[in-house]
Amino acid sequence: MLGSADLPEGIDEVFGGSIEIGWQATGSNRYDALLGYPAFGFGFLTYGFPQTGILGKPNAFYLFLNAPFKRWNKFSLNYILRLGMSYNWEPSDPVANPSHLALGSYRNLYISAGAEGQYLIGEQLSASFGVKFAHFSNGQSSLPNAGMNLLTPHIGIKYDFNGGDRPKYIKYPKPEFTEKGMVYYVTLGNGIRQIFFTPDSTTATLLPKQGVSYPVYNISMGAQYQFGWTGKLGGGVDFIYWGAYNPDIELGQGNVVQAVEYPFSDYLQLGIFISYEFVLNNISIIAQPGYRVIRKEYKGMPTDFYQHLGLKYHVHNLIIGVGIRAVNFGQAEYIEWSLGYRIRKPKK
Repeated sequence: MLGSADLPEGIDEVFGGSIEIGWQATGSNRYDALLGYPAFGFGFLTYGFPQTGILGKPNAFYLFLNAPFKRWNKFSLNYILRLGMSYNWEPSDPVANPSHLALGSYRNLYISAGAEGQYLIGEQLSASFGVKFAHFSNGQSSLPNAGMNLLTPHIGIKYDFNGGDRPKYIKYPKPEFTEKGMVYYVTLGNGIRQIFFTPDSTTATLLPKQGVSYPVYNISMGAQYQFGWTGKLGGGVDFIYWGAYNPDIELGQGNVVQAVEYPFSDYLQLGIFISYEFVLNNISIIAQPGYRVIRKEYKGMPTDFYQHLGLKYHVHNLIIGVGIRAVNFGQAEYIEWSLGYRIRKPKK
């Protein structure tokens, strides 16, 4: 983390620990073998920053997936994915905590990825060692949102509660995918984008760097072709209500600071996107780069090219999703929560 007046050399020390409870795939469904018999479950982590107390002592609950790049007799090289929600941050505050310049919220989304080696040292015990990259963000729902990035080595011990009865990790021939076809879907998403304002002569009652929250709604309609067990490719359109159009503030009735209102049509935008979806049974990871083709321009507006990275869970044909909408491949606009429905049309 960059330095401040109180910490001119910045923050470069962090320690933490985690505990996880999970399940080892045994080959009970086709995806077990396709993904190399992964482990999945949930966990809890905690971090500390010994150089300062301005960041708080954050914790997080998360879901995890560990799957092998390559597996040998007693050793495997794995990739690791984590997604969850963190809390107990000490948020930035212009009065109470002005030295914290990264995050303006008590709760923040937690995303982590990395690689590790795992070595079996007994029938029920194995050791792991590797490196993880972690990112914390509130998706611009509360400012500031510079984000927090941590790159840390890790070591761990894993215990098998199944008495050493491990799956045989049989590498079956990849089965033919017979369900190729189109998938049509519609989702309704919502998020909050916060913008800072500096007080002037007409808004002197505004606190320094006070944020105003604007709603964002998005209706996505798309079509994808599922070409294999783990992949879908397609595209679609985004119908966007951009509540943060030309953000400005004014004094309303009773000298209350409020957002300036514009005609409804000024808030409307249309985007088009291409989509790739990595399928893990009922869970999918989606990546959707898009471009705003219709919108009313204003000073300081974000770029037309935008990105959407998210997670979807399917309950039959119902879609439950969460993702980050961003620009410039890293500047979050907002966190989007969504619900939707899909219709599958298998190829005849």
